[in-house]
Amino acid sequence: MKNLYWLLATGYWLLPFFSGCCMTQKKQCPACLPKPDGVGTVCPGTAALRPQVPEAMPTAAATELKQKEPEAAAQLPAFKLAIESEIPYFKDTLKKDDFYKAAEKSLEYLKSVSAKRFYAFGSRKAGTGLIIKSIEELINIIKEAKNEEELNAKIREKFEIYLMAGKTGAGDVVFSSYYEPVIPASPVKTKEYLYPIYSKPADLILAELENFNPKFKGERITGRIEAGKLVPYITREEIDFQKVLEGKNLELAWFKDRVDIMDLHIQGSGRLEFPDKKQVKAEFAATNSLPFRGWMTTMVNAGMLPKEDLTYEKAKKYVLEHPELEQWILSSNKRYTFFELKEITDPSEGPKGTCGGPLFSGRSIAIDDAIIPLGSLAHISVNLPEVDSEGRLMGITPDSRFVFCQDTGGAIKGPGRIDFFAGHGPKAKTFATSVWETGKAYFLILKSDENEKI
Repeated sequence: MKNLYWLLATGYWLLPFFSGCCMTQKKQCPACLPKPDGVGTVCPGTAALRPQVPEAMPTAAATELKQKEPEAAAQLPAFKLAIESEIPYFKDTLKKDDFYKAAEKSLEYLKSVSAKRFYAFGSRKAGTGLIIKSIEELINIIKEAKNEEELNAKIREKFEIYLMAGKTGAGDVVFSSYYEPVIPASPVKTKEYLYPIYSKPADLILAELENFNPKFKGERITGRIEAGKLVPYITREEIDFQKVLEGKNLELAWFKDRVDIMDLHIQGSGRLEFPDKKQVKAEFAATNSLPFRGWMTTMVNAGMLPKEDLTYEKAKKYVLEHPELEQWILSSNKRYTFFELKEITDPSEGPKGTCGGPLFSGRSIAIDDAIIPLGSLAHISVNLPEVDSEGRLMGITPDSRFVFCQDTGGAIKGPGRIDFFAGHGPKAKTFATSVWETGKAYFLILKSDENEKI
């Protein structure tokens, strides 16, 4: 990253001809849990500074944490071949129908990929064709297996199991979660709905840094052209409080308060419910790529609220009761998200993921696609929340299931992070805001045969 700042300083790539569109940034609440062992100072996004985080981060800040990436670690292999003692007992706590739907979308995506790309799984290289055949084989096994014992025997017979390395190489993967919020909004400005969300401005330009130097593979930054140079884009304070985008016909919908807007920005997408009860989707379009800083973390560090038992509702109440501090608190997060509105054709479908299709609650995960193939299949073992239909947290329990890598996030970097899509509604919100756990992720690749070169 120092090299990136050197490039910025020297103006090496500040040329007036960048173009592109930003990748989704994917993705909060109840009990207060410490960070898992091995999680150090965290920072926002790919081009962010590194603010200090309280020693025990409240679960209420789980959504903020997913926007941050761990300190740069040594370059470890993303996967290692699991030895016998590391191979789990494969089971799945969800409905099979959900698995088949998510698998179908992954296969659609993988079969549409034109460029051949190979990923390292231990000493092997797996291309798109091998990933496709691995998914298809597991589908057949699940359909034919009469019980869990037969399922496990067939998986061991047909697949090599690769353990995701985690932060230290010991398989310690940190799981967070995100959800699709449902937020009251209005299609027009009223006395009650005063604060807008915006579409992507025409002058927002994205630079793919690997186009200038391969060592910056996967890194990108947005800005605007000023005097023939690419400069940082405008901040949250300039947009929301100085209103520099006002009058440019970019307003998409209006909200009751800016804290709800911040929640939508952090999640990256959501459902807006208008006064007539009609719902539309606000889908991610771009960000300004400026440093992310959690607004609740700002409040904790300033001594406004204790980190113990911090919830989104408590933080929101504080901001609304202290309007004189609102600008300072919210502006501490310079990152700003822009959206596009879409009609909801299937209420059960989640937001669009990086694979281009809808995300599936409990089945879709966000990963770092620089080292993990989008669309690929995994099996996870991690403690997850139990939440009732009213959105009440009932406890934390061991869970295991098959999932698909169908999304990415600007902060989900390296083999030590996975972000879990929880769905929408009160149950999903409680689930997502309660996840910050260390677990295991296993990737299933067909054993070596004639498919090895595909």
